Order: sequence, then C-alpha cells, then structure tokens
Amino acid sequence: MHAYLKRLVDERLTLTELATRHADKAAAEDRELTDAEKTAIKDAETRCAEIDPQIKDYNDQLASARAFADLTGKLETSREKKSEGRKAAELESTSWGQHFVESEQFRSYTGRGQSSVVELTDFLPHQTRAAIMTSDLAIPNYVLPPRIQDITIPPLLQVVDVVGVSAGTVEWVTVTGDPEAAVVPEGAAKPEAVLTFTPTSAPLDTLAHWVQVTRQALEDASYIKSVIEGKLRRGITLKIADSINNALIAAAIPPASVPLGGTLLQAIRVGIGVVQSNGYNPNAVLLNPADWADLDMAVMGGTLGGPTIGSTFWGLTPIASRLQPVGTATVGDFKAGVVWFDRNVSSVFMSDSHADLFIKNTLVILAETRGKAAVPEPLALCEVAVSPVAGTASAAKK
Repeated sequence: MHAYLKRLVDERLTLTELATRHADKAAAEDRELTDAEKTAIKDAETRCAEIDPQIKDYNDQLASARAFADLTGKLETSREKKSEGRKAAELESTSWGQHFVESEQFRSYTGRGQSSVVELTDFLPHQTRAAIMTSDLAIPNYVLPPRIQDITIPPLLQVVDVVGVSAGTVEWVTVTGDPEAAVVPEGAAKPEAVLTFTPTSAPLDTLAHWVQVTRQALEDASYIKSVIEGKLRRGITLKIADSINNALIAAAIPPASVPLGGTLLQAIRVGIGVVQSNGYNPNAVLLNPADWADLDMAVMGGTLGGPTIGSTFWGLTPIASRLQPVGTATVGDFKAGVVWFDRNVSSVFMSDSHADLFIKNTLVILAETRGKAAVPEPLALCEVAVSPVAGTASAAKK
C-alpha cells in the first residue's frame, strides 16, 4: 500500500509541475496559452481530480492500520505481563484460539488483507490415527508440468528506440517537413527550412492482467508459480508490441505501392527507396505472419539455397506483427521513427481481499507495467502495398 500511495503522490506532483511549467512559460513570453498547452493543463487537472480522492482514501487506510497496530502492541504488552512465569507444560495445553491470539502472526496483523499462517501441532491425537498401509494407497499417475516459457524481449521492441521515464506523463514533438540546404551565391537570400513542430503530451498507458489460483495449488505444485509468472510477463510483452503497432497504425506514415501484378517483395524495395530519400536508413520491415510465409516460399522457389533462419528481405530484419494488415508491410528506420517510453517499473500484486476469495482460499495475482508508444518521425517509415489497379510504381513525395 505504501508503494502505491507513493506512486499516486509522485504522479500528482508531476502533473502539477507540468501545468505550472506551461503557465510559467506563457507568462515569461508574455502571451496567451496555446491550444496544446490549454489541453495539457486541462488533462492534468482532470487526472489530479481523480488522484486526490484516492490519495485521501489510502492515507486514511494507512492511519487506521497504524492505529490498529498500536492497539495490538498495547494488548501484547498486557499479555506478556500476565504470561510471565508460565511453564512450558502450560503452554503446550493452550487452546487453539488462545494460541492464535498470542501468536506473532496475530500481533503483527495490520487489520486488512490476510495474516500469516499459524501452524498448530497435534490436529488429531497420535493415538487415534489409523496406521498407513502403503498397499492400500492409490498412487496417482505422474503429471507432466507445463513447459515454462522463456521470457524474451519482443523483436519489435528490439528495433525501436526505448526511452526510460520517471514520470506518469510524457511529452514529445512530431516534426513534419524535410527541407534541404541549397547552394546560395554571395549576397543572395538563404532559403528557409520549413518545418512544422507539433508538441504532444500524453499519460502513460497501464498494461495489466490477472489470474486466479488456489492457495493449495501454489503450495502443492511449486512449478505453478513459475508458469503463472511466465504467462503474465509474456502477456505484458505481447501487449507492449501491440501498443507499438497501434501507434504505427494511428500515425500519418507516407504510403508507397507497386502496380497490380507486382509483389509485396517489390513493394518493400520501393518503400526502402522512399525512406532513404527522406534521409533515413531503414533497419526493419513489419509483416503479417501470413505474408512473411508467402515471401519465404517465393524466395525458396527463386533461389538455390532458399530462406534460412534469421534471413532478411533486401537487408531488412523481418518482424512478424499480428496487427499488420495482410498484403501490406511497414518499412522504416524504427530507431528514429518509433519510441517506447518505459516507466522502468513492472509490478506484481497478490491478494485475497476481494468478494469471497478469502473463504475460498483463492488468490488473485496481478501483473502490470506502464509505458507509451509514440511515432515522432513519420518520415522515417513507409507503408507499402501492391496497388489494386494497374499502373506505375508510386512513392510518397516529400
């Protein structure tokens, strides 16, 4: 709870600093706030209005927990005075209820969630237990545990620019226009470099999911812990890749195509030329898995060696994307064109404090991370396809 409250306070301070910075900048320049600055301040105020009640609630809960801990401490002091001089034999005959309330687990309970486990011996008297006869046991079949998947960084995240951030809101500038210098005679006017700067401010996205598991399952099958961790972390990494894909879909990326009758492989080569003409060096191509398979088979039929593991198309690293539309590809310098703002914090929570989970011995494990995908340099990318009509190859103009 302390960590979550600190996160809320940090985000509140960041939003306040953002709004103050915009207002101070406009005042220093003796001008009115721009529309972008007004929007950023309004978004910050809206988010602050959401955060403030949460901060108050969590602070009240912490105060209640501290008061409860202080009360149990006083009770413990009283119990210790009463229990001085008690013999070990007397302790052994203590009832279960008394043993529980005098335990360290009860004394350290904060008043919320679940206490630690108190183990009690002699659940049944030894004298009344039936003898265990191994010949009567039904030995269960061996159960092969699920394979624990390796957690690797998504290929798409390896070719884009990853920037670590420490705040809950990020800002970036999208630059449009690609001017070139000119040879100017002495005394002549120099040409203007026409560029358009579009500032953008956005809060980080929270990527999260959860799973339920019984406490007995965690205790009896240790491999389940690793399986759950692997599945939750894999789900988050897949969602990060989807977030980057969605940012690419929403961006104004220049298009290019080859005429009807051409191939996607040819279109990729045209896209390379478009990106290079804009002054960037493409490093990867985003493909639908079905198109990647078709390209591999086409290359296999047209060469002696055929495709190999880690093969490239026109020197570009192919990356499978389930969100890339079939029949298209995104070519580009992803390091320059795409950014993943990473909060550098991934959290895993476990609780039984919801509905009737406690009485069902059920735990909820939740994993989450925060980040934001952006495309600040659309000209570093090119969306290519085969044109539905016959004609000449087309490419985006500057």
